Amino acid sequence: MAVVRDYQGPQGAQIEYFVLRDSRGREVYHSNVRRIELRGEMFEDRFVDVVSHVRLERGDEHEMTFFVNDSEVATIPVFVEFGMGGDPVVAAKETFNKALSKGAVVWLGVAQSNGRPHSQAVWYVWTDGKVYVLDGPTEQQVPGLPQSREVTITARSKDLRSRVSEVPAAVAVIPNDSEQFDLIARMALGRRLNLPDGDGALERWRTNCTLLELTPDFGEERVAPAAAGAPAGQAATAEAAAGHGPEGPAAKAAEEDIHVEAQVDQAVYDQLIAEGKSERIARAKAKAAYVRAEKARIRAERDAG
Repeated sequence: MAVVRDYQGPQGAQIEYFVLRDSRGREVYHSNVRRIELRGEMFEDRFVDVVSHVRLERGDEHEMTFFVNDSEVATIPVFVEFGMGGDPVVAAKETFNKALSKGAVVWLGVAQSNGRPHSQAVWYVWTDGKVYVLDGPTEQQVPGLPQSREVTITARSKDLRSRVSEVPAAVAVIPNDSEQFDLIARMALGRRLNLPDGDGALERWRTNCTLLELTPDFGEERVAPAAAGAPAGQAATAEAAAGHGPEGPAAKAAEEDIHVEAQVDQAVYDQLIAEGKSERIARAKAKAAYVRAEKARIRAERDAG
């Protein structure tokens, strides 16, 4: 497990460590206390540690807390999946979704004509995996946002404001005369704090604002390699996919040429739920099983042709 974090703070030596706890609050890992050097508040300094030989007895959500000079500076969720289910895309989505469900604002990074990105906090509506932002002179204005094709969304923890997720997002304008604008605007009435004009904000937003739809891009979900201790058949499948099995690099190249839209294998999903797996883990593994089966079918058709 790689632990990657960025710090921004006063120049000089700091004392740092991090702790991993399970859902019951029990400490399962405590890093060594170490001295780190920061270059100053104008810089972000990245530190990476590889953690191994950690025994995790529970497959539910964990939390990792970071300390600098014995003060808690960040706590982030850590999602654990055993066996064939591990997919960083799934974990990234879960982390992002949890942060947005708890937060009131996100930070948008928008490229400017001078080449420097502009970062600004905005309130938002979050629904169906997308972020909606009203931009206009009577609400909140982000320079260059309506003209942008892509922005960066940064989500921060509600308590310590530490960054827990950062993803690129495609930008689309929702027409002010559309049903979707009405739907999102009515949802925004409940999200906007200290709204001065109540329901009258709907017409104000329609007249003066642009509604932007931001679609996060987490990358494509993929089939994770088999974990240590997986059944022999699963391990062999993972080995071949990695180019080390009997099929070798050619099989890997052929595999990469096949693109399958992930769907849920219902039989696998039902079986995992019956085994007591969480819905999130069962869905991720069921998608992986569907992709493996569909790729095998497509390969067989190619070979037959």
